[in-house]
Amino acid sequence: MTEFKNQGNTAPHQHEFIMTIQKALGKSSSSDPAQLFGTAPEDHENQLNAYINKSQPHRQALLDLFIEQAGLLNMIVTPVENVSQAGLAIQKFIQQTKPEWGTQKSVIAWHHPLIEQLNLKETLDHDVTLVTTRSSPAPDSKERQEIRTHLIESYIGITSADFCVAGSATLVLRTRPGQPRAVSLVPSIHVAVITIDQIIENLTELYFRLKWDTEEQKLGLTNCMTFISGPSKTGDIELVMVNGAHGPRQMIVYVITG
Repeated sequence: MTEFKNQGNTAPHQHEFIMTIQKALGKSSSSDPAQLFGTAPEDHENQLNAYINKSQPHRQALLDLFIEQAGLLNMIVTPVENVSQAGLAIQKFIQQTKPEWGTQKSVIAWHHPLIEQLNLKETLDHDVTLVTTRSSPAPDSKERQEIRTHLIESYIGITSADFCVAGSATLVLRTRPGQPRAVSLVPSIHVAVITIDQIIENLTELYFRLKWDTEEQKLGLTNCMTFISGPSKTGDIELVMVNGAHGPRQMIVYVITG
């Protein structure tokens, strides 16, 4: 697990890691290791403020860029005005799609504040089974096995994200209790719901925010951070592009603009 716990000093786990390498190389460990991630730029607070408090035209420009880049990756991006519209759009999408195998419609969703506001349990048809990954039970527990079984049976997985990198149409997802990465990887269709203020320009902004934003430091990197750019694809067979070879064949992102 990786965390940024302080800004001025090398974190304890980094220090231990470097000391182990120095010992293996037969190097002296009498001095403190160099800073792996540098020190804060003198104007980092102004830069951070500019990243966080983007103007509305800037946010709209990033959304337009995200939509443009997503189109190149066969990813569908649908702007909606509010959470209610997002919930209705997802409900309609589930009604209009069919599982690849069988007739039972099974959907699995993150336990996440934004997902909860969609009110899918109240609006989905009775023939749709919806399970929310509310907890992270013990690996060998019956509850864990039931969630895993439903995950395998689900043809749609619904998540949110921490960031969306507009320049490469990349969703950045932290793994947390109740928010496993498998929901975005196992079902054949991945649906994500984000807000417009989660869209950032590029990886430079992402790394800057992760390093110097105190709110992001509190969250840390968790035990896994997944970068997703469109549905799974491969061109290994006769150089023909195929979607869904190693993960979801379809990816849809709803962006709440209001």
